Parts: sequence; C-alpha cells; structure tokens
Amino acid sequence: MVLIIALILLVVISLLAVTSIRNVGSSENVSANVRTGELATQAAEIALRHCEASAIKLVRNLGGDTTSPEAMYDAQGLGQAQMRWNTTAIQWQSATNWDTSTSAAFVLPSTLVGGTATFKRPPECMVESLTGVTPPAGVPASFLITARGFGPEVPAADANRTRPFGTVVWLQSTIDIQ
Repeated sequence: MVLIIALILLVVISLLAVTSIRNVGSSENVSANVRTGELATQAAEIALRHCEASAIKLVRNLGGDTTSPEAMYDAQGLGQAQMRWNTTAIQWQSATNWDTSTSAAFVLPSTLVGGTATFKRPPECMVESLTGVTPPAGVPASFLITARGFGPEVPAADANRTRPFGTVVWLQSTIDIQ
C-alpha cells in the first residue's frame, strides 16, 4: 500500500515539475516579446520626435530665408525627398514610399538610437504637409508625421530596402505650427 501511495505522489510531483518548467519557458518568451516590442516602440518614438523637431525648425527658419524649403530641410538633417511639400495625397500609406530602393522615408542615423549594437535597422520617418503647400513665414502649417521603429531582431535594410520582417511599430502625430 505504501509503495502505491509513494508512486502516485511521485507521479503528481513529476507532473507539477513539468508544468512549472513549461510555465517558466512561456514566461521567458512573453518577456522577450514584450522587450522586443518596447524597443521597437522606443525607436519609433525617437524617429517621431526627430521629424517633429525638424519640421518645427524648418517652418520657424523659413522667415526671411531665401533658401528653398527643400534645401532648408536638408540643413535640418533630413533629405529633400522626405519632405512632401507639394502633394495633396497622403504618401505614408503606400508601401512603395517605405520599402523600395527609392524610399521616401528618412532613415535616422544609427547614432541617434545608440549605434548598431541594439538595432540592426534604424528607425525611419516621413513628414507630409497637410496643407499641400510650402508654408511662408508666419503662416500656420499642419504636418502629418509618420514614424516606424524596428525590433532588434529585424535585419538591416538591404540595397533594395525590401519589406522588413519582425517587430515593426508605427507611430503618427499631427502638428500645427503657428
């Protein structure tokens, strides 16, 4: 009788041990996924704030400057193609504006996100004028800013800038500059 009870207790303890080990593995996976998502969110937030600051700087510096807005935009740290001044169509929704060799997205320098130690693919952003025209000095301007950040598992962009696979977080903001 003692032997049967001992065997039953041994089976119950073994089942509890196996269940505990499985739960630990699941918890580690959940924690790793949360960390990856948080890192991608932080990268997207950095890109969003960078593009917002660049758009604000640009509009405020246009007063009295004879330089074209595109050249001024380059001076603020973004390429000409990334500022969509004269378009009424929303460009961020098109995959060809993000994931092609002629991408319109601005890729942040890796130094802004701590180098390549954490992120293989740096975050990207795009600024679009909602009014469709270059705002002259003193005129209110509205911008739609879209940013996307990548998790640490997303590989670096290849020469064709193909669509990334892995954790991608998109953020958007609309700013009005008076």
